[in-house]
Amino acid sequence: MSRPATHSGSWYLSNPSSLSQQLGTFFTEAIKENGGPVKGTRAIISPHAGYSYCGETMAKAYAKLDITDQIKRVFILGPSHHFYFKNKGLISRYEVLETPLGSLKVDVETVEKLLSNPELFANLDQEADQDEHSLEMQYPMWYQTLIHNGLSPSKIGVVPILISHNSTKIDYTIGKCLLEYLKSGDSIFIISSDFCHWGRRFGYTGYVSSHEDIADAIAELTEIETLTTRSKLDHHCLKIYKSIELLDRYAMDILAQKNGPKDTYAAWKEYLEVTGNTICGEKPTGVFLCLLSYLNTSHPFKWSGYSQSSNVESLDESSVSYAAGYCVV
Repeated sequence: MSRPATHSGSWYLSNPSSLSQQLGTFFTEAIKENGGPVKGTRAIISPHAGYSYCGETMAKAYAKLDITDQIKRVFILGPSHHFYFKNKGLISRYEVLETPLGSLKVDVETVEKLLSNPELFANLDQEADQDEHSLEMQYPMWYQTLIHNGLSPSKIGVVPILISHNSTKIDYTIGKCLLEYLKSGDSIFIISSDFCHWGRRFGYTGYVSSHEDIADAIAELTEIETLTTRSKLDHHCLKIYKSIELLDRYAMDILAQKNGPKDTYAAWKEYLEVTGNTICGEKPTGVFLCLLSYLNTSHPFKWSGYSQSSNVESLDESSVSYAAGYCVV
């Protein structure tokens, strides 16, 4: 049973040669700017917007992956944009994932093994699967990455998992369930996430003037400022898009484990609670942080790219941020 490429022709090009050329250009530029694979990189954070918006940033994450012929599968952890569920990971029912570039196979054996634990995993409804873009947007880029590295897409299985709202206990339990795959050295992990969605249409207009504004708010457990139509922007020394970047960079620093001795998962949750930053992949990111915690050694994310869909300067505007992160494990 094949999952059609439902966002092809809208979120990304449907013509195979045009799409391959576009993604190939993104890779070439990413490697030219930041270099290629980093030995031991088996996890990335990648955005999932339309490729015309975030493709260049995506490539800066994928270019860092160390994909050897020992790799058997890739786990793609994405957030749910269209419906709420809790305390489970929902796994695609499909056995084949179509892209304009060719098809990817699902690692059915691993999927069935995970589904044998019904308290943690269940099947994702097919209609919901086709509506969701956070998983699909990774498929063509993953396919192109394998081709770029001289590997056959048919030989590496995909395990697509949707994550929504979990308790802390469930985040850690799912993380522990995935631990064997990370420790085995034969699996790649892709966390699908955009960063700040800023603007009234997203219900978020948080503003900070400095790194210290965020640190103080976290220390005091107080909310950051929210801009409204009554806010006098001429009193705010920093452009809104620069403030957005400050918010995102602080989150990126937490994932880079620059928060000192504090537990990274706890620091992540606390940051999100205080700032309200609309990082749509915060939930799958949290699960992966729990997974990393079981390794009992430091595995910070490093960052190879950051961009915004536009430079916001007024409340009438909006933007989405994109970050490319990679982790050596």
